Amino acid sequence: MSKKGSILGVDVGGTFTDFIHVGEDGRIDIVKTPTIPSEPAQGVLDGLKKLAGSEMSLPDFLGGIDLIVHGTTITTNAVITRNYAKTGYITTKGFKDILNSRRGLKRNAFTAKEAPPEPIVPQYLVKTVGGRIDKVGQEILPLDEEDVKLAAEFFKEQHVETIAVNLMFSFLNPLHELRVKEILQEKLPKVYVSISSAVLPYVRMYERGSTTVFNACVRPLLGTYIDDLLGKLENSNFCGRLLTMQSNGGVMSPEVAKEFGANTLLSGPASGPAAALHFTKHHNLKNLITIDMGGTSLDACLIRDGRPSITKYSEVAEYALAVPSMDIRAIGSGGGSIAFVDKSGILHVGPESAGASPGPAAYGLGGEHPTVTDANILLGYLNPSYFLGGERKLYPDRSKSAISNFVAKPLGIKIEQAASGIIQLVNSQMANGVRKVSIEQGFDPREAALVVAGGAGPLHACGIAEELGLDLVFIPKASSVLCATGMLTTDLRHDLLRFASIILDEKTDCVEKLNSLRDELIPLGRDLLLEEKIPVERHRFEFAGDMLFEGQFNVLETPLPQLGEGKIQKTDIARLIEKFRDHHQDVYGYSLENSAVQIQSIRLTAIGATDAPSFKTIDIGTSDIGSAKKDQRKVWFDNSETSISVYDGDKLLAGNIVSGPSIIEVPTTTILIKNNWKLEVDKLGSYLIYPKTSSLNATLEMLLNKEN
Repeated sequence: MSKKGSILGVDVGGTFTDFIHVGEDGRIDIVKTPTIPSEPAQGVLDGLKKLAGSEMSLPDFLGGIDLIVHGTTITTNAVITRNYAKTGYITTKGFKDILNSRRGLKRNAFTAKEAPPEPIVPQYLVKTVGGRIDKVGQEILPLDEEDVKLAAEFFKEQHVETIAVNLMFSFLNPLHELRVKEILQEKLPKVYVSISSAVLPYVRMYERGSTTVFNACVRPLLGTYIDDLLGKLENSNFCGRLLTMQSNGGVMSPEVAKEFGANTLLSGPASGPAAALHFTKHHNLKNLITIDMGGTSLDACLIRDGRPSITKYSEVAEYALAVPSMDIRAIGSGGGSIAFVDKSGILHVGPESAGASPGPAAYGLGGEHPTVTDANILLGYLNPSYFLGGERKLYPDRSKSAISNFVAKPLGIKIEQAASGIIQLVNSQMANGVRKVSIEQGFDPREAALVVAGGAGPLHACGIAEELGLDLVFIPKASSVLCATGMLTTDLRHDLLRFASIILDEKTDCVEKLNSLRDELIPLGRDLLLEEKIPVERHRFEFAGDMLFEGQFNVLETPLPQLGEGKIQKTDIARLIEKFRDHHQDVYGYSLENSAVQIQSIRLTAIGATDAPSFKTIDIGTSDIGSAKKDQRKVWFDNSETSISVYDGDKLLAGNIVSGPSIIEVPTTTILIKNNWKLEVDKLGSYLIYPKTSSLNATLEMLLNKEN
């Protein structure tokens, strides 16, 4: 990545598009603009014009940009709203129903009449073909090419736009799938064809097929969007590089993104953990829990020892997506989550959200139901005249009326008590979301710092930390656009998978098999990085194995650093076995000492290192923070009204300390510091909140000792 010009991160969300521009001098500019669902590329251009300002033309502004890294929810939203391309599916005869049968499990085992999810490919668009590859990759029945041609004619009659192909044991031998693709491209030259052996050479047929269908169904929409965006940028004098965010936390070129659109399906929040690591590394923190609170949901992710949790099994629209993705858990608690009292007189918050339209009652757009945002306004935590820096007018009287009508009166309590109850409940729900990514994975959240992001998150940071017994909250300077920021700190990354089925035993030929797979995968990974113009000296290769004790069904991904260092020897086998046993013990609490260890698949992560931006440090301040004080505001704490100080976050300097209770405001977020906490500003302008009874150095030292 060149440092000659400035760089730009763009996060295209369903409601807003976030922009962060880092200039050559490290100066940061942050902008939010409404997303245009019908023409998202134009929405990006609108934001770029806003960033350029009135004193600079868009071509002049883009001419100085070296790199744009962008993430988008366009594919996710397309699947959720069923606005994807008409897709056909070809599989082996006898296996027509596997895709829609899924794993045969219902989401709720206690609901006898629960309907299955609507199929992405309707049954009439599923075609089967003769031919068979066996379990060792040998052809036992030749491909019936007439079946393929008949399927092509049918898909032509049905005006199918894209086709997914998933044949039995194609991950061992792609011969039949490649020939099917050739025939389809001859018969249907304008139709995109996605084959499972290219998308995911994975041992399980349902997961492989479902992922290939996802890849196919979003391809036309994603391709059109990327081409449109590239064209608009080039016409506006952009000569730099455009990269796209992946679900695994890395980035890829537009060309790769168009071919492997499934890799973007969970890319929306994937860059947040990368940004958290970048900002906290200045304090040597490696154990983090990131939470990003938006208008609809809270996204939580565990980072242990500097490595975000990665999962190979996710779901979109209740179908499997088996590409490596950040293990991010979402719960329905956001600023727009609706509060209501049920027939039993019990208060609930979410998961239903008011969204951006009509939004909270305070928006004045027709929303009548109270939300978390309305509660924050009523309690005085959120200034209605300074929302989005004053760009949007809010109506606090409507918040008061909504909370009174839908919460206070049904419960027979004061309106301030009702608003406090909403905040306490949503804080508890978000704390439970943190527990899901930490305690449920065998990790004590008290050993981590809580990194809080999103426009609404910093208002709830202290409340969540108190609920969990945490000692340190970290709020990055660019917390409201953390995902867009993270896109600028990530490397190019590609995951390559090969089936292995290797028993680790020094008496077998496992060493030769592992080295053979290594020799196959590294050149493929290197070619991908070279195509994206990453010089060889910036290439890094990391290996992992999907491993299990012989006879088990589920695998456990285990790092295999020995393969990355060079060809392995027989003496390395014992170390690989020991590493898996220790990893299994850490994750599951036991190890089968007398069972053989098997590697089911080998995964190579090819990484092209890029230069993270140099964010500008801020001036060092003194103990006097009077110049940053804006005013006094009456707020409600513990059912009583009190007056607290409000500070301008942009005027706080490095080393400044603000004691609670107090509020810090910046145009895109508000930080609430509760009574038992204090806040300190670091050299990049980020905020660290810790107990009043401690010092920042003592709190950091305590956490670092827990990490070690």
